[in-house]
This record gives sequence, C-alpha cells and structure tokens, in this order.
Amino acid sequence: MVNLIRAAAALCCSIGIFKDTLNCAHTEEAPKLVRFEIVVAKGQINPTGAGFREAILTNGSMPGPQLVVNQGDTVEFLVHNYMDEETAVHFHGIRQKKTPWADGVPGVSQPLIKPGASYLYTWVADESGVYFYHSHNRGQIMDGLYGAIIVHAPQSTDRPFHYVSYEPSDWIPMRKAEKKVIPMMVSDWSQMTFKQFFETEQEANIDFTCVDAILINGAGSQYCLDKAELDSFTNPLVVPILKAAGYDGITAKGCVPPVQLFQGNYTLHLDNLPDTAYNKCIGGVGGKGNFTVDVHSGEKWAALTFINPGGLYPLRVSIDNHPLHVYAVDSQYTYPQVVDQITVNNGNRISVFVKLDQEVGSYTIRVANDLLGQVLGGFGQLVYNGVREAVEDAKAMIDYAGRPLDPRIRRFDQAVARPYPPKPPATKADRTRKFIIRKLPQPYGAYQWTLSGHQGYNHSSEALDPPMLFRKPNSIEETELVLKTKTGEWVDLIFEVEGPFAQGHPLHKHGNKAYIIGSGKGSFPWKDVAEAEKHLPPGTFNWIDPPLRDSFDTLEGVGYNTWLALRYKVDAPGAWLMHCHVQSHLTGGMGITILDGIDEWHNLDIPLSYKEWNGFPVPQFAKVEEAQHFGRLQKFISDDR
Repeated sequence: MVNLIRAAAALCCSIGIFKDTLNCAHTEEAPKLVRFEIVVAKGQINPTGAGFREAILTNGSMPGPQLVVNQGDTVEFLVHNYMDEETAVHFHGIRQKKTPWADGVPGVSQPLIKPGASYLYTWVADESGVYFYHSHNRGQIMDGLYGAIIVHAPQSTDRPFHYVSYEPSDWIPMRKAEKKVIPMMVSDWSQMTFKQFFETEQEANIDFTCVDAILINGAGSQYCLDKAELDSFTNPLVVPILKAAGYDGITAKGCVPPVQLFQGNYTLHLDNLPDTAYNKCIGGVGGKGNFTVDVHSGEKWAALTFINPGGLYPLRVSIDNHPLHVYAVDSQYTYPQVVDQITVNNGNRISVFVKLDQEVGSYTIRVANDLLGQVLGGFGQLVYNGVREAVEDAKAMIDYAGRPLDPRIRRFDQAVARPYPPKPPATKADRTRKFIIRKLPQPYGAYQWTLSGHQGYNHSSEALDPPMLFRKPNSIEETELVLKTKTGEWVDLIFEVEGPFAQGHPLHKHGNKAYIIGSGKGSFPWKDVAEAEKHLPPGTFNWIDPPLRDSFDTLEGVGYNTWLALRYKVDAPGAWLMHCHVQSHLTGGMGITILDGIDEWHNLDIPLSYKEWNGFPVPQFAKVEEAQHFGRLQKFISDDR
C-alpha cells in the first residue's frame, strides 16, 4: 500500500497535479557539481564498411559519450585537445544565461583551444531536455566531434504526457521512458574529411551536395543501388533538368550532378572533381552493422530523441508499424502530435514516444534525405525483447528515398508545435533587423553565402584574440554582420531567402530561444512585422502559441522567395552567433553575430580563467582563488594522464 501511495504521488508530481499539496519539491535532488571530461583526437574509422577515413574521436568513439545531468546542476566540462589543429566545443541549445563565455564559439565567446591544450567550460543546466555538444570550428562536426547531452527535468515539472494518452496507466511508464530517453543521432556521412569536402567545393567552384551514407549513432552502411532503382527514385522535377544538361540520370551515389542551373551564374571547374565526389559508390556494411534500439514490451513506452548533427541534409524518419508521438522539440515540451514521419533538420532535436504494443520481433527504423539533391537512405532496428527476427508484414511508411508509401501518411508539422505550457510572446517588437539569404555573386564562388544580404561571415574572425565578448561593446562597430541590442528588448529577426530556387536553410540561434511568429512565400518588402500585418491575411502571424525553438527552418520555394520571422526577448547578455547549420554554408559565410544586452556587459564578471589562461600556458595569479581554480584544472589533467 505504501508503495502504491508513493507511486500515485510521483505520478501526480510528474504531470503537475496537486504539486503544492504533495510538496513535490521535497522529492527533488539538490543541484550538484558534475564533472565531465573528454579527450578529442584523430583516428581512422570505417563506420559504413566503405573504407577507413580520418575522423575526430571523443574518448575514442564517435559519437562521444553522453553527458547526463539534472536540471539545476553545474557542469564542469573539460576538453583535452590531442589533435594537431585548433578546436572549440559548443553546447547546442544550452541556455548560457549567466555564462556567455562558455558558449564555445571561437572569436565570439572564447579563443580557440590550441593543439595540446586543455580548456574548462563551466555552465549551469538551467533548462531540461535533450541537447548535444559539438565542435564549432571549421566543420569538425562532420568529422565526428559530437555527443548527446541529457538534462532531466525535476519530478514536479508540468509535462504534456496526459495529452499523449488519456489512460492514467500510461503516465508512469511514459515518465519512466523519458528518464531513460535514448538519443538517436541521425546524420549524413562523407568519406571525405570536412577539409577535403570544402576544398572540393573551392577547387570545382560548386555548392557540393553529395555524401556517402546515413549514420545512426555512428553506425550504418553505404548502399549502392542499380541504375533502374536510382531512376525509379529520382524526383520527377529533376529529370528534365538533367536531360537538358546532357545527363542520363543521377549519379551512382544517387546525387544530382552539379548542373549549371542549380549552381547559379558561376564559372564551374568540374574537371577538378575527383571521381569519388559524385560518381563512385563503393558500398559496404559497417562493423557494428546498423544501429539497434533494444526495448521491452513490458515497459509499454519508449522515449527517443532524434538529433541531427549532420553537415548537409535534413532527414526523414519513420519506424515500421509504430506511430511517433512527438512531445518535445528543441528541448521544449509541446502539445503532442501523433505522426508517422518526422523530418529532423540540421541541429534539430525532436523527442517522441513510441508505444510498445506490437508483436515481438524487429522493426525497421527508416531514415532518408529530405532534399531532392540526392537519393539516400539509412536504416536501424527497433528490437522487442531481444528477438531480432524481422516481423513479417510490418508496414513501412516511407521508401529508401523518403517518399510516402501511403497517401494517408501523417507528417509532423513543426509550424504548429505549440509550446507546453503556453508561453505567448510580446505582440510588439522594440527592434527589427531584416536579412537576405543568398549566394554571394561573382567574383565570389558558388560555395560562398551571406545571411545578411551582402557580406559573408569571415571565419578568420575565429582567431580573434581577445574575442568579441571580452571587448567593450562600443569598440565593436554595428554592421550588417553585427547586431546590437539592449536588455529587455523584444527583437524581430526577419529572413528572406532569395529565389528562384529558395533553398531551405536550418538556422540556429545561440544564447536563447526565439518564437517562430510567421513565415510565407514571396518577398517581405515591409519594414517590420507591424506593417506586414496590414497587408497579409489574418492569421499569418501567431501571437497565441507560436513554436519556441533554437533551430529554425526557412521555407523552400521554386520560382519565388520565401520569408521567416522570429521574435525573442533579450534576457541573456552576451555575444552570440546566428548561423546556418549546414557546415559548408557556415564556412562559406552564412552567419552573423548578435551582441545582446550591451547595456549590461559591464556587469559580466568574466572569470580570469577564461580571459587569460584557459587553454593557454599558466600565467601568474593575482588572487588565491584563481590559483585554486587552476589547481582543480591541473588535477583533471594529471588524472587523465
């Protein structure tokens, strides 16, 4: 009876019922210090069986180890750089409200971590959810430097699980499933290192979009389809364009060749392309095989969070015979949607419940490229009770190319992923900045981009020392690449993507989340949202329950521009990056810096360890406490050795 009462109390706490009466806070763990240490080093790996290539391993693996903490914990995250190149580590989606110096962007919030150096990040996990850490230097994320972060919510947190199922008998199993959430890191994978990938772009003067495989948690296979299969999967929109350009279909790797129409008005140097770039498919199965998720039917529910750390493609995901109950996006609880397929864009995190009510056996997890530039698929397995035999007649919802196999398929609509509980934004902005996303025209290359309209983000600024955060804001000029704001302001960021092929771009905002208040087809000629509301249909802008995110997908368009409007409150003073998460686009210039709350920068007490020696040779110490802090760092290093 006592156990039953405790279980009932835990259930009520977990769904926010009778929190005060039950004194739910009394059952919470006190915040603690969590120390987490990684060593990043180069190594040779062969995750798809198509051949070894150099990668970045974190503690000897790819992905790196998971960091698991409770909300409110303080994290000391120590990085040892054993590579022959510089690096930095960003904590994607983590709100660095009082620790902007720990955001991990070189030249903006920190200096680069030199080869052979160690660097200590300290921050507070003040919001729950699933996040990930990854390199923020020159596309190293495409070489494998990433890993999951799980921040468990307090038991008393209000959760939307009663909207997933109205059956009270499901609520405790769902709560237990969330506690054991399985990060599913789905990503594209190239046999080229990022350095080789970007050099290929430069030498051929193309926007390079062709990879070799899809990985799930670092495991996968490279599939080489015959020409008939590739032709059957080719998007009908592409076929006449390829024929007009003299191509007899997509390449052996399933890629649309770099035709002039898609590349734009640039002089291409296609003779400089290696045969492996588009045309050579090797094929193979990785030593680990495809990734397997082991579940037990007695647990009733499983929780999975799909994270896309990939460099190029948004990915469609489905599981045979299993609807996906979406309950959180970008670590923000949402009113649930029941769907058959989700699309996880670069930097995006989508959390789902899977009801374990099917016949015991193995079910295929299907992952496919969402863009028309390449036919590419990957697979995993959802295995019940250790029985790895495939279930006969299990129903697939998408094919290898990601196309629906049933016209009634339910797709996740991120535009209506309403935050739970509701958190409406202000209905008036204090400041507006408009941006135009496009390729930079000649004499720039076909691989160079701008987020601001005319200038590309210069990656030589990554070497800035001191970084922007360590300088006085009045010494930094406000330009189209630098936006300055004041604390408490509501700021609108309006992005217009230039056609005629308005490519979708996965944007990521550092610092804090923003509301997606509206999007649409066509240009955005108005000076701000208030003026646009006078001309656009009612309901274009959502003031009641817009999605609250840190990653944002611009709309695709053929023959027209598209636009996206974001609104956020300046509540985290610091220097933050806003950029496209396609790694070649970011390296090609698609980024800006936002200097938030510059009126409060004088109150930022940047630790001496960040300003003078973190990652560098030991200086003289002015204060005893700084020497003690350094001693703790040295203990980390000595323990590692």
